[in-house]
Amino acid sequence: MRAVVPRSWLARKEGAKPAGGHRDDLQGLRAVAVLLVVLCHAGVTRLQGGFVGVDVFFVLSGFLITGLLLKQAADGGVSLVEFYSRRARRILPAAALTLVVTDIVAYQLLNFVRAREVMWDSIWASLFAANVHFAQQGTDYFARAQPPSPLQNFWTLAIEEQFYLVWPSLLVTVLVGVGLTRRARAQRRHRHWHVTGSALRRLLLVAGLITVGSLCWSVYMAGSMASYFSPLARAWELGLGAVLAIATTGRTVPAGLRTVLGWVGLAAIAAAGVLFTSDTPFPGSAALLPTLGAAGVIAAGVGGTPRLGAGRLLALPALRYIGDRSYALYLWHWPILIIAVDYEGHELSTPVKLLLVAGAFALSIVTYRLYENPIRRMDWSPSACAFAFSASVAAVVAVAAFSLSSIDATIERRAAAAPSPRLSDEITALAKESAKLDGESANLELAAAGGALPRVVASVQAARRGAPIPSPLYPDVGGLLDAGYKLPGGCAAGDGQSSSSICTLGASSSDRSIAVIGDSHAQMWMPAILAMAEKDRWKVVPFIKSACTPARWIGGLGSSDCRAWYGWATEHAAALHPKVTIVTGAYAGATGREADAVITGVGSIARRLRRASKHVVVVGDPPIQEREPVDCVLARHATMQTCTTSWGLDQQSTVRAVSDLADRDGAGFMDTTGWFCFQSECPLVIAHRIAFFDRAHITQVYALQLAGPFREAFRRGVAEDGAGA
Repeated sequence: MRAVVPRSWLARKEGAKPAGGHRDDLQGLRAVAVLLVVLCHAGVTRLQGGFVGVDVFFVLSGFLITGLLLKQAADGGVSLVEFYSRRARRILPAAALTLVVTDIVAYQLLNFVRAREVMWDSIWASLFAANVHFAQQGTDYFARAQPPSPLQNFWTLAIEEQFYLVWPSLLVTVLVGVGLTRRARAQRRHRHWHVTGSALRRLLLVAGLITVGSLCWSVYMAGSMASYFSPLARAWELGLGAVLAIATTGRTVPAGLRTVLGWVGLAAIAAAGVLFTSDTPFPGSAALLPTLGAAGVIAAGVGGTPRLGAGRLLALPALRYIGDRSYALYLWHWPILIIAVDYEGHELSTPVKLLLVAGAFALSIVTYRLYENPIRRMDWSPSACAFAFSASVAAVVAVAAFSLSSIDATIERRAAAAPSPRLSDEITALAKESAKLDGESANLELAAAGGALPRVVASVQAARRGAPIPSPLYPDVGGLLDAGYKLPGGCAAGDGQSSSSICTLGASSSDRSIAVIGDSHAQMWMPAILAMAEKDRWKVVPFIKSACTPARWIGGLGSSDCRAWYGWATEHAAALHPKVTIVTGAYAGATGREADAVITGVGSIARRLRRASKHVVVVGDPPIQEREPVDCVLARHATMQTCTTSWGLDQQSTVRAVSDLADRDGAGFMDTTGWFCFQSECPLVIAHRIAFFDRAHITQVYALQLAGPFREAFRRGVAEDGAGA
């Protein structure tokens, strides 16, 4: 398919450079973008917002690709086959190499649980669907609490390729029409279309509408994973570059204005890199600062670089050198950093990470010189490009499949050596244990009052002796990442949602009801709550939204959907007039402004629900583990001591503040410290049970084991008028 565009419209200014032409300053801009990203990932304190380099890449990519398509149109026609052939030569070889090498290294260096995750991630990445994969994981906050994948950076490639799957065809369709008129049909038969300037203006209108619509969606969904990885919420950044390419093709910008645009744009990108943090709702409106800055820098070079323009700085040989290798550096740096951290089992210092980044740059130089460039300069036929894509996917899948089969064999050997009981059997056993503990009133009273459980004391003493991790473990570490409790479908608000179905669990016919309000930390307590509900005939109605922590219920820390959910949840919970409302969330270890927001959020909901609920009980938040449980248990030379967290008094300050707040507002408080810690030491493994499946969430098995202490603490919280009897 080819479309011819009249040169009279595309080159109104004699000597104007086409948007798709090579520009040294844009190679320098690539260098700025990739340096922002890799230095941010290396932990450079002053560049916490360096992730905006990705947004600069998006704008630049949209500009260059659209300029290339328009240049082809001006030179005789747009060939979609040629376009995708160029993309394949540019993207596939380095991407496939990175995926295969990362799979092999991860299999050799990481524990089998992490290696298995990498294999599946690589398969999604090879299909340019990594963003879909990571977004699906992000809908469950339990998954988001895990360390990042070594292949997470491939989400950006997926966004770009999904955009380019649609945009070139749309561009051609707008330029030449769909062939419905007699003239269009005649043109299509002769494979030759004459496109007027009005068609290009229509293209600008279409690109503008797509960009504005995507931006509005991005602003609405700002701060959620559904937005961060979504092509719909990111399309506007590529669209901004496309609009700029269409609007500036054949036109020049006055030199004085170009000078201002360049320096202001560069300053905007730098400001975003310095001022933004991981708490900045993104992409949303915040992304306008770096993207408009990038657009300004790009526009500043249209028609040539002014003598005092920022383009002179960007065109320096050192920056161009980095820019040429930016793609390979972007691909290599993230797997190297993440695998190194996972292998060591702890966060690395910034100097060490910078050394790793330097190594990644050296690797990118070799890749660019000996692999990427030679392949890109080869003459590829359309069939060769199709074969290259199939071969790339096949190579990644083959390596991943071989590794997965080996990992599965390892899991089977572990299961045979130390079989774990089925979950149903474990639930039955724990129910009997809970009944037994009901008779141990002294222990339960002690635990209800914040004292340590005997099994916790024994586990701490084992850690002090340096005892090995016991065997067998429940749940088995091979399935630990999936060991959290999951509510029935639709019973919790997902990412980007401000409401959910109202589900009735427990003794649904009972006239005594408990409303449970909170985030994923409320969800993790549901096994203990439901065990109590079955024993005492409580009807349980959960109002849960993962990642919507107490600090985000009120004020500016949370996303708009979180604040909307808070209003919805409190309104509908109050309408139920429950006998008891249980409130909890992730707040242990919160400090500063976040700690203040926790107090505000919990206090607000306690006072609001007191008017509709006879009792409000706040559940204490357990300690945050120092290491990921999977990595700790499977670490070389792991012991009970190496998997025990020290929970200092300074880290408990917010929990104490919430306890004081509950007492002041007439609400009950359930101190859970003794269920996890003894003398500020908190073992990960307690009596053969792995207590946490990530750093902040307890396993379903351990929640069930705490059913007796939870029931006693709950009854203690409402015992003043017998509501818990």
